[in-house]
Amino acid sequence: MSSINALKAFQTRLGYTFKNDAHLIAALTHRSYAFEHDSFLQNNQRLEFLGDAILDFIIADELCLRFHDLQEGELSRLRSRLVCEAALSQLARKLAFEEVIRMGKGEITAAGMMRDGTLADAYEAVIGAIYRDGGIEPARRFILSHHQEYLQNPDGDWLPRDDKTRLQVLAQAQHKSLRYETLSQSGPSHAPSFEIAVWIDDVLAGRGTGHSKKEAQQAAAAAAIASHVLQN
Repeated sequence: MSSINALKAFQTRLGYTFKNDAHLIAALTHRSYAFEHDSFLQNNQRLEFLGDAILDFIIADELCLRFHDLQEGELSRLRSRLVCEAALSQLARKLAFEEVIRMGKGEITAAGMMRDGTLADAYEAVIGAIYRDGGIEPARRFILSHHQEYLQNPDGDWLPRDDKTRLQVLAQAQHKSLRYETLSQSGPSHAPSFEIAVWIDDVLAGRGTGHSKKEAQQAAAAAAIASHVLQN
């Protein structure tokens, strides 16, 4: 478990002090930790679900207040950009979430606390925990405070503009799911080659190859964008 001092320092970075530390601890407990220690231990999945809904609402509300002339489609695109996994994991890293997330031994060995998905989920779970602990106004203040730079310039270059991120933003704006699948791995261990496919709502959208899974995913995402399965 994270030390008391680490949790205090983390709350200082958050700008919110919990009345009940159990909410914060639950938000920082990955399911792998709960599985290894106690199957009945609360993990952060339910709080992540709650925080995701609160984040969408607060960001949508703020965009409507700031950008009076934008139509629904453009507002939806901006909201998707502001709440996408890449943006949330970036915010989580600024707050050093990786120092306090509780994970199972296998995930720690695989540096699971550094994955974008893990960090983004924990960030949303903390929003849910703040809401459970203090209500909607502290949650709103937290979101607007840490999203301030992004909200001032939603189309700024603060978000990595790689193809995988671009595809994710496009998919979220259209309420579609993304899934990457490793089709094959070949070559020697020192110079492997991967082929990966990306699926959009169970439709094969693109394939890509690379010397790492990350490189192959980027290539698959670029192919999906080029295919115009999702209209930019």
